[in-house]
Amino acid sequence: METTTNVQPSTGQKRTAVIGISFAAGLTLGVVAVIAIQNFGPLNDQTTYDIAQSEVQQYSKQNGRSDAITSTSDFGKIQEIFKLHRISEQLEALHTTLSRSTEQELQVWWNQAQNIERASHRKIAQDVILRKLTAMNPKDALRYLDDVSIFQTDALLRTVFSEWAVVHLDGAIETASTLVASRRNVALEAILETRDDLSENERRTIAMQLKREEIYQKLISDAKALKSIAKPQESWDLLLSDNVDDSLQTGTLAMVAEAWQEQIGFEVLSKIYSAEIENYWVSVQLVEAIAKVDPAGALKYAQELSKEYERSDLSNIIVRGWARTDALAALAAVSTMDPSSNTPDLEKVFARAWARANPYELIENIEAVSEDFRVSPLEIAFSYVARQDPLEAIDMLSSVENFVGNTSTILNRIVDQWAMGQPEAATTWILNNFAQEDPQRRPLLQEVLPSLARQEPNRAFELAMEQPAPEERYGLEFYVFRQITRDGDIELAKRLLPRVRENSKAFAYSDIAQAMVNDGQTIEALELGSDLEPLQQRSYYQVVMQNWVTTDPLNLYESVESLPSSTTKSLAADKLISRNQYDPIFTDDQIEQLRTLLSSDDRARLERFEK
Repeated sequence: METTTNVQPSTGQKRTAVIGISFAAGLTLGVVAVIAIQNFGPLNDQTTYDIAQSEVQQYSKQNGRSDAITSTSDFGKIQEIFKLHRISEQLEALHTTLSRSTEQELQVWWNQAQNIERASHRKIAQDVILRKLTAMNPKDALRYLDDVSIFQTDALLRTVFSEWAVVHLDGAIETASTLVASRRNVALEAILETRDDLSENERRTIAMQLKREEIYQKLISDAKALKSIAKPQESWDLLLSDNVDDSLQTGTLAMVAEAWQEQIGFEVLSKIYSAEIENYWVSVQLVEAIAKVDPAGALKYAQELSKEYERSDLSNIIVRGWARTDALAALAAVSTMDPSSNTPDLEKVFARAWARANPYELIENIEAVSEDFRVSPLEIAFSYVARQDPLEAIDMLSSVENFVGNTSTILNRIVDQWAMGQPEAATTWILNNFAQEDPQRRPLLQEVLPSLARQEPNRAFELAMEQPAPEERYGLEFYVFRQITRDGDIELAKRLLPRVRENSKAFAYSDIAQAMVNDGQTIEALELGSDLEPLQQRSYYQVVMQNWVTTDPLNLYESVESLPSSTTKSLAADKLISRNQYDPIFTDDQIEQLRTLLSSDDRARLERFEK
């Protein structure tokens, strides 16, 4: 399940509430919406509807407007509701306006809500509309989630199933069972949290029905940990010893860690680092959550640690997180550190994180990064830009030439990214902009031709054959041929194999042999190598046997006596005996029988290896 870290700064002398990673921002908003609706919702629909309409109309009059909402069918005026100042007023107006809507009208409201520009307003509207739709037709409401961003899906999925669990619990459970694993987890959490009126046994049974008992255990463990959060170390120990996957409890661990920080300060970073957390990335998210409140203070603490590994690891995590939120401040802190610290490594880690988080900002400020560390983050940054607009990335290259000198590797990354989505366009651009004698032409074509081979293998091969093949390097057709065999087009590879130039032929044979063995064409693969020179033939058969023994050793053992020559029998026996030494699957008698097939050279080599 995807999660998002969201840490709020402290504002009081003592924080009694946690700052927290909000891994369930949508759920939080939904809960707020429900609470507000419950507190401010209509005791009398007619009265509150009139009040809501009056408030909207009053706001409109104060602002010189006459186009206030006048009926539930006036769907285009949904944004007027959000011009009310208080969230409680917005929720009450929205709730009462929707209270008379039919399912068809709610569908139109849903479409209108998708166009609300302000994210917080859009989420409130979606949540309330979706709850109304779920109460009427939950299965249809679930289908509406296909229209929203993947970043909104989990929060709205919770909305649907929390409402569904109230109106028709059995239907909610039945549909949840059909969802993919990550969505089933979200749906189950929503059901269990909403139906806390059920007994523990009933809730556990629901979790078992959905084959997710660990989600029930997680909720129970979370509740116990948060109940004792005034003693955060006890809560921490409870969470780490509860037999629940730590990755499922990252949010709760973060709350406890932040409460612990109130008592011991940044020492909690060392507690996280030394804890036996099963998933490394959970530790990373926890450190980032603590550091985000005061990254400069967190980095200062980490840099003063005596243990080198701890100092280095924590510092790296902190600057990576800081690079995503305020890269220029992070750079200033890193660049002014004591020279005896591991500043160079930190700056390298920081610059690469900056490139991923904000590629344009990194490119614009590259002169602020030490000269030794500029190329790698620029390769990353330009690659990200090229995903959206490769030609823009190419045009931007001139802006960094004075800071790095040679931009050829950066251009390679741009073209490689371009080729993933538009191999034909990338290939045409190279052919039009680089003459055959240009030294950049070959490495650029090497980036794009394999991608072109996935769409137009014959054209890619012909273009590769048109390029010169230096004696000390493969011809470009080798890279095309390798892509064709990896894609499993063995028949095309067989037709093209005779045309592969001599300096690439041995490797091309190895590639097609691997593809054929993986496809079950082992005997045909052996026959393919019959025309090779003796030395090349032995190397080729080595490849065939190695792939065969890796994919199906029992089949190779059963076939060894029927292999076409003593050479192939000896190679097969050698591979089988060697494999059996680290993964025994054959009896001693079978191994002795295989030894009788070894040539004198292979037997001597194997005996040296066994000693």
